[in-house]
Amino acid sequence: MLESVDLSLRMSKEEYKAQIDDLYIRIGELQRKAWKMNLPIVIVFEGWHASGMDSIINRCMLAFNPMGLRFHVIVKPTEEESKKPKFWRFWQKIPAYGKIAIFERSWYSRSIIESFDKKSRYTELGYYVKEISKFERQLTDDGYLLMKFFMHVSQEEQAKRLKLYEKKGIPISVVSEELDYENEYKRYFTLVDEMIDKTHSSHSPWTIVEAENLNYATIKTLSTILVTMESYINSRLKSNCSLPVSKSIADFIPSSNGLLNADLSLMIEDERYEREKDLYQKILGELQYELFREKRPLMVVFEGWDAAGKGGNIRRIAEKLDPRLYKVEPIGVPNDYEKSHHYLWRFYRRVPDAGHITIFDRSWYGRVLVERVENFCQEERWQQAYEEINEFEETLTDFGTIIVKFWLHIDKEEQLRRFQDRESIPEKQWKITPDDWRNREKWDDYLKALDEMLLKTDTKYAPWTVVESNDKRYSRIKTLSTLVGAIEKHLR
Repeated sequence: MLESVDLSLRMSKEEYKAQIDDLYIRIGELQRKAWKMNLPIVIVFEGWHASGMDSIINRCMLAFNPMGLRFHVIVKPTEEESKKPKFWRFWQKIPAYGKIAIFERSWYSRSIIESFDKKSRYTELGYYVKEISKFERQLTDDGYLLMKFFMHVSQEEQAKRLKLYEKKGIPISVVSEELDYENEYKRYFTLVDEMIDKTHSSHSPWTIVEAENLNYATIKTLSTILVTMESYINSRLKSNCSLPVSKSIADFIPSSNGLLNADLSLMIEDERYEREKDLYQKILGELQYELFREKRPLMVVFEGWDAAGKGGNIRRIAEKLDPRLYKVEPIGVPNDYEKSHHYLWRFYRRVPDAGHITIFDRSWYGRVLVERVENFCQEERWQQAYEEINEFEETLTDFGTIIVKFWLHIDKEEQLRRFQDRESIPEKQWKITPDDWRNREKWDDYLKALDEMLLKTDTKYAPWTVVESNDKRYSRIKTLSTLVGAIEKHLR
């Protein structure tokens, strides 16, 4: 793509001045429309060093109201960011609905640098192309407008500018990261060209900007922003802000996925329970330190019927752990700020550091359970969520995260008994709410949603374990033994 670009394109000062003010006014109007419609916008700037990218970005930023704008410069990961999956830090920076984020360098620069760096654990460009494609598709499926610009100059022009910068004392970079600017073309040109070609798509296309003339580059960039925003806003108005349906999701045929065949009569006697609980807790405590030494994160996910015993299971797991190395994340209704982002955003914020453990008391699966059953989100979005969840978990496991997922299963009669028990015992009354009774009335709807969830998100890298939980002691031992076995399998 880069070799066919005409870098001779120029624009005079007079032509520039005749267009710039009108572009600023019209883009400002579109920003206000996007804000009213809750449409989030991400603008990515990449390019060669000394391509004039900083000046072009600054001119573009003047078109926007800064109250709705965030600017991010992406450099080498910090110590904290290095402890997380690679795309964690980019999820932290995506804008809320109605806001705009501008990136000077992005997941592209980091991917290209690390693909070339043989010390990186990921040296294949194909890995990054796959991860970038997933990330960008998840954003655009959620209604984000994504624009990507590459500022292109010739190798000769870059060399001339680098000498001029050095002569004038202009810093090429304002961060401490050292890069080999003079050999950038030779080192990265093929990778950059291939990356642009493979990540150019209808939902997130690239715009190559001929940047040897600053005036021309600025007007082309702003004009592209204007046309793209205008087209997107109009299309959303015509479609009444509906989102596209993922074509990869087929109609669901109920399978029961083993739930109806689960033997809920399974029990364990007190003496055996205490003996095995102590044994597995001791092993788990030792494995916790091995996870820390090996820098392997662990995520334990608990889902289940109301009153199925999630809290009791979590307590038995945590009872003998080192509190410095684990935390429990109870997941409730998202707050207004969390609702103003992609639904996975709040869960990316909670993933554990390398070597640490996070236990989730409910999780991202609420998207395809309660949000589906209670109509809290559009059908298109929960249909897309199966694929998004699988990709989310795959990204985490690629980083080395161990994911263990439990569904605590009880029958309707046992749930009723526990509800009544909670209502009659004063110290347990806080556990029961009107929502629990309302959810119970929709048992069959939840069962259908659960069945589909287990079928579509049970993967080799993050499998589900259905835990027969009518007997709490049996449930806790199965959970502990399964967790120990999963960790040992990954560490051995």
